[in-house]
Amino acid sequence: MGQARNTAEVEDVAREVIALWLDVEPDTFDVAVTFEIPENAREAWEESRRREAMARTESEAAAQLARRAVATLRADGLTYRDAGAVLGLSAQRVQQLAASGATRTNTAS
Repeated sequence: MGQARNTAEVEDVAREVIALWLDVEPDTFDVAVTFEIPENAREAWEESRRREAMARTESEAAAQLARRAVATLRADGLTYRDAGAVLGLSAQRVQQLAASGATRTNTAS
């Protein structure tokens, strides 16, 4: 029997116990450790991962729309400063959005 003080020690303790039991060296076999967590914790974790993925997708869609708005205003002749004023952004942010839109367009071509 072995006892680990924390999850980081589980594999090492299991390896020691197995090695003693089989009378072999601890580095002569593989150990796979699997943790089981309560169902409600697992469900909460899976839902959090799903929502994070959705948030990343939504964030990218929002960024694409922002770049499109900037590109449209710039194509209509607005300066970075003017586009920033109407969008509530700094001229520097508008310039960044314009540059990232141009970069994405060039890489997609």
